[in-house]
Amino acid sequence: MTAPLILTVAAIEGAQLLRIVDDFLTLIAEQDPNDPAIARLTPNPYPDDEGAAAAFAAATRDDVTDRRVLDARTVRSALSAFDPEAPLTPEQAREPREVTIRRSDIDAWLRTLTAIRLVIATRLGLTVEEPVAGGEAMAVYDWLGYRLELLIEAADDIGA
Repeated sequence: MTAPLILTVAAIEGAQLLRIVDDFLTLIAEQDPNDPAIARLTPNPYPDDEGAAAAFAAATRDDVTDRRVLDARTVRSALSAFDPEAPLTPEQAREPREVTIRRSDIDAWLRTLTAIRLVIATRLGLTVEEPVAGGEAMAVYDWLGYRLELLIEAADDIGA
C-alpha cells in the first residue's frame, strides 16, 4: 500500500474547509437551474445551439453532478474530525492538525477545491479581464487557491 498524503492545517482551517464543503454539497443538492454558479459547474459547450445544448445537458448533467457530490463527500470524509461548531480558543484555532488524504482521493480533492473556487469566482463576478479585490469571499477564494497549490505541490512531492 502506498503512503497517503498528509496535509497539515490549523484546526480553524479544517473546520472552515468542512463548512465550505458542506455548503458546496448543499448548493449541488439544490440544483437551482437559474443559479449562475450551477451553470458554471455544468458548462455549455454549445452556447449558439439551444437544441444541442439541451441534449448535451440531458446526457451529462447527472453524471457531472454525481461526480461532484462523490468528490465533495470524499473530501468531507477526510475532514470529519473537525467540528465547525466547536468553540475554539485562539491557541486551539491555530493548533496544527493532520488530514490524511489517500492517494486515490487526491484528484477528488483537486476537483472539489477547484469547483468551490469556481462557485466563489462566479458569486464575486471574477473574470480574467476585471479582477475584483477585497472582501471576505475574496479572502476565502485566495485561501482555497493557496491550499490547492499546496496540495498540488504535496502530491508532486510524493509522486501521486
